[in-house]
Amino acid sequence: MFKIRKTAALAALFCSSVLNAWASADHMVIAMPQIPTIIEPQGINNNAIDRYVGNVFETLLKADQKTGELKPGLAESWCRLSPDTVEFKLRSGVRFHDGTPLTADDVVFTFGPERFSGEKAPGRAVAWEFLGNLKEVVKVDDLTVRVTMKAPDPMIERRFSARTSEIISEDGWKAAGGWEKWLKAPVGTGPYRIASFKTGNRLELTRFDGYWGKTAPAAKVSFVEVPELSARVAGLRSGEFDLITEVPPDQVKPLSADGRIDVTGGAIDNIYGLVFDCKSSAVMQSKELRQAILHAIDRDILVNALFAGRTSTADNFQSKTFGELYLTTAGEKLYDPAKARALVKASGYRGEPIVWRIQAGYYTQELVVTQAVASMLKAAGLNVKIEVKENWTQVEAPGRDRMINNASFSAYYPDPVAQLWRRLKPSSFWVQNGYVADSAEYRRFCELGEKLETSVDPAERKAAWGEMLKVFSQNPWACPLYSLPMLYAKQKNVVWEASALQGSLDLSAENLSFQ
Repeated sequence: MFKIRKTAALAALFCSSVLNAWASADHMVIAMPQIPTIIEPQGINNNAIDRYVGNVFETLLKADQKTGELKPGLAESWCRLSPDTVEFKLRSGVRFHDGTPLTADDVVFTFGPERFSGEKAPGRAVAWEFLGNLKEVVKVDDLTVRVTMKAPDPMIERRFSARTSEIISEDGWKAAGGWEKWLKAPVGTGPYRIASFKTGNRLELTRFDGYWGKTAPAAKVSFVEVPELSARVAGLRSGEFDLITEVPPDQVKPLSADGRIDVTGGAIDNIYGLVFDCKSSAVMQSKELRQAILHAIDRDILVNALFAGRTSTADNFQSKTFGELYLTTAGEKLYDPAKARALVKASGYRGEPIVWRIQAGYYTQELVVTQAVASMLKAAGLNVKIEVKENWTQVEAPGRDRMINNASFSAYYPDPVAQLWRRLKPSSFWVQNGYVADSAEYRRFCELGEKLETSVDPAERKAAWGEMLKVFSQNPWACPLYSLPMLYAKQKNVVWEASALQGSLDLSAENLSFQ
């Protein structure tokens, strides 16, 4: 069947005329609240870039998006040589979107001083919290590279399956003539290549006919920015969009009742919560006040009333995917309104405004959740002032009124190194940008974090992680709320499954087809 496309604004007027609107392999359109502002894998790290990046760029290893199992990626095999070194054997016959072959030189360049490891390298700021322990990547032969870390590291293989380790074309970089031009059209090896990119508007991908794996199922994919939920829903119903993201639970039943639409997805390996600026504002420097915030929030109400039970509460920054490092002893409920009020009193708080900066729709139900939590904090005696901003630059702008931001804590691989420690270690964005003040607790947290990251002794790592959670509870720099739900709605003839682990949209032949 052919596809009917109209503007979202007119969709409701033509509802009766689009009963036969079905998705087509010729052109798939995905509507999101926000498309990435930068499309270079090391240029930014957020939910928006997660959506598309795995379709254009690939990593040495690949984590199964349902089970987390490590599988071959651009490397067909790998071998751990020592606690700090892994050797990867690259696939032969892989080509970049510019037609050049993948070799060890591209892998070395990807992590080299011009892009990542140099002190002024443009990818350093974003990728350092993932790969800051990397010592060197050396070429063994044209199809073999050896990765060595600065210290023993139990997570080397996982790091090279995760975000910011995507491999780029050295020739493509040099042909672009610099970072600013490269940013507009970076070159990867994935099943799709970038056709065009308009910031804040549209990202167009086309099928890469030279792909080494199975042919991409869609000839063209468009990611479009549609901030308003009503417009995304109307566009899906009209046939303008084939898949929409950030669907709230209250839309599940009405959308599912439409015979042409399916709703899919659920909670992912990501804890949604708040991050505090504990340094810029005198009010937020009080650890008692921040403890009070953690105890003032009824997470059960948030999950049951606002998410219809389609996710689970989070009273700490842990995931069951951590396996032996998931500590059930750290699972006590935080909600205790009497304790919250006592901590507010102990903090010396005098009713000063506490500014909470948000974007209204970046996360599912963001505004509604923020308003609900603000009312709980008010009940504990806190004067919270919500400020809605247009973008992350405004949300994270430094100043004394930067006090609370919404945030998500993705576990890009199943280990606490990838979640709380990654986000709060000395090289992390928040620490580098002045959110965390020096304290005895933070120094102890970092000492334990180094042990967690470099020890190859499971018992030692488990003990360090347990102690880190205790230190964090004494001086919290963030507040967990619930596992982040990622719900999607799609045309029924789009055969596609959402990731159970992250917010990435796998549009490869392994996960997408059209009936």
